[in-house]
Amino acid sequence: MGLLVAVAYAAIAVGLLAAGRALFVAESMDGVPLYDPAEAEDPDALARVLGVSLVAFAVATFAFAAFEASDGTTTIVVAGYTTLVLTIALLTAARTRKYE
Repeated sequence: MGLLVAVAYAAIAVGLLAAGRALFVAESMDGVPLYDPAEAEDPDALARVLGVSLVAFAVATFAFAAFEASDGTTTIVVAGYTTLVLTIALLTAARTRKYE
C-alpha cells in the first residue's frame, strides 16, 4: 500500500514542480486563474515567489513520497510534513501580500 500512495504523492509533486518551474521561468501570471493584473503591483515578482513556493511544495512532497515508498511514515513524519507545508504556505502568503 505504501508504494501505491508514494506513486500518487510523486505524481502530485511532479505537477507542483512543473507548475512552479513554469511560473518562475515565465515570470508571468497571465495563465493563472483568478489573477487580476490590474491589482498587482509587481506581477513578475509575484510569479517568481509563487514559482519558488510551488517548487518548495514539490520537494517536500517528493520527500514524503520517499518515506511512503519505504513504509517509513510515522506520526512524526506526517506531522513534520504537515508543519513544513503550512510553513511554506504562510511564508508564501506573507511574501505575496506586498505584490498584490
